[in-house]
Amino acid sequence: MKNLTRRGLAQAMALTALSLGLPAGAQPAPKKTGTPWRFLINEAVTGDTNLFLLTARYRPLAEYLGQQMKGRTIDVEPIVDIQRFLTVAKADHKPELVFGKSVNQLAKLVRDQGYHPLVRRADPYKAAFIVAKGASFKSLSEVGQARIIMPDEFAATTAVARAELRRQNVAKPQVMHVKYQEAVAQQVESGLGQVGVVNPTTARKWVEKGGRVLAETQPVVNWSVLAAPGLPADTIQQLRQALLAMNTQAATVLAGIGVKEWAAAEPKDYLALLDYTKE
Repeated sequence: MKNLTRRGLAQAMALTALSLGLPAGAQPAPKKTGTPWRFLINEAVTGDTNLFLLTARYRPLAEYLGQQMKGRTIDVEPIVDIQRFLTVAKADHKPELVFGKSVNQLAKLVRDQGYHPLVRRADPYKAAFIVAKGASFKSLSEVGQARIIMPDEFAATTAVARAELRRQNVAKPQVMHVKYQEAVAQQVESGLGQVGVVNPTTARKWVEKGGRVLAETQPVVNWSVLAAPGLPADTIQQLRQALLAMNTQAATVLAGIGVKEWAAAEPKDYLALLDYTKE
């Protein structure tokens, strides 16, 4: 019975270590230290709206980082609404860490609020312009006064789509906004719009169903983690190294938030995005 108990305890410890992105056999720190950090999360209009599920999704990432930062407690703070997310990020008491998918808004936090970009999703982000299979448009420059359905006006998908329309000299496009990405495809499918603007995942599903991608935007920086302006330089470097180490040491934790691999983020990437979107 004692052996069985020890075996069960060892298995439980191994599972706990795995969930935190630690090597098998590693033991979580028994005691949390320091003042708890806040980890602000925003999936924008592409993610879940259930705060309980969002907290559970990002807790393994927060736990992993907490272990790397000498057992510090990191509290996950998900916010669905983009504008409220920005208000909290800009407040006097800024969260120590920020993760977001609306990269144009993150870029403004870097440029205007002094946030430090730590890592970004390694693959670039490109929004897609979708049309029905039988649509007559051959290129984006031909859409003219067609009704274009876009997601939330504060979303990165919308920002880069408007940038690409300007680049293609599409004057005064007729744009209608809907709240969620899925609704864009539904509007085009039902004929309420001739062109839709969606993220890569929705575009892939659209093509699989027989639709067509008319054009894509320029590639820009993808989902990112930022550090607060007030964090010391050595702490920022430690956080960046810990996040990059996840590519090999905590791949299951990354997969849980839809990231295949982190890459080091540079401020110039975010400034280039804002130059493209003219924000």
